[in-house]
Amino acid sequence: MGMEKACDSLLSQPRVGSAERQIYRGILAGLKRGESIGAALGHSSNAVTPLECEVVSAAEEGGMLEKGFAHLSEYFLRVDRTKRRVLKGLTYPIVLIHLAIPVCTLAANVFNSFSLDGSTEGATPFRDTITESIETMVIVYLFAAIIFVGALILNRLSRRSAAVDAILNHVPLLGKARRAIAMERFSQVFEIFLLAGKRMSDALAGAGKASGSGLIRHASLKGAKFLVEGDKLAHALYSAPAAFPNDFARGMDVAEESGQLDRELAEWSRYYAEMAGEAMDRLAEWTPKLFYWGILGLVAFMIIRAAMAYRDLIEGLLNFTA
Repeated sequence: MGMEKACDSLLSQPRVGSAERQIYRGILAGLKRGESIGAALGHSSNAVTPLECEVVSAAEEGGMLEKGFAHLSEYFLRVDRTKRRVLKGLTYPIVLIHLAIPVCTLAANVFNSFSLDGSTEGATPFRDTITESIETMVIVYLFAAIIFVGALILNRLSRRSAAVDAILNHVPLLGKARRAIAMERFSQVFEIFLLAGKRMSDALAGAGKASGSGLIRHASLKGAKFLVEGDKLAHALYSAPAAFPNDFARGMDVAEESGQLDRELAEWSRYYAEMAGEAMDRLAEWTPKLFYWGILGLVAFMIIRAAMAYRDLIEGLLNFTA
């Protein structure tokens, strides 16, 4: 089945979302213009990122398109599974903050508004309490939105910037998952190019571009120049310890000497796939916990605020009695 027939078949299925239809129609339009599958995919929709285009283009160029799509399928499966676990873990802290902020705000305002002589002067209207609660929630949502948008921007920049990629790779939990996924993708695409008979320099550069890592991309393009000048692959890998782990470089060195590069890359691809799965499982486990601790800190502050207002009320009653 060709790509045109595959897209037509998917378009004929019921309950296909508008975003999916846009991608399928965009691919068909691109193929009619004479574009490659990777280029047609990239021009089909804004939902398709350069990462998917580079992986598909590399797999297409290497004659193993099915392997590129299989990798993306596994990648998106991991991402979706991680998102589901994170959202499930965030349910309780989200409910907690939506209850704690209005309740604590109301308690603090009631205690502060209590008058010993029974007058209502200085009392906080209930409407102002609701307004204050809403403003606090808006600040919380705004803070979360800034973090989310900032993470998206940094993630996009990290695909081409070695400096940004290096910073993100040092983030606890997230960094290990990112490194494993990038090395898995690099190993798979490198293997595809070698099996397709590509020159070593072209295979290294193409795998670096498809890795989605700025560090690996920069090191691969630099290493490709070494290979063009006649250096060994091992020298290109050893020259970039920040991008390529020492064990990986040593394994590739031995494989290059013994003529087993494709086999070695397949083994490393499986190894990093397992590592990526484990890292994303830990990320899904700890992200809700970290968020929950942050929510507890905010709730604790609100409770302390209400407790201080209650203390002032008790002191006022004791002084009034005395």
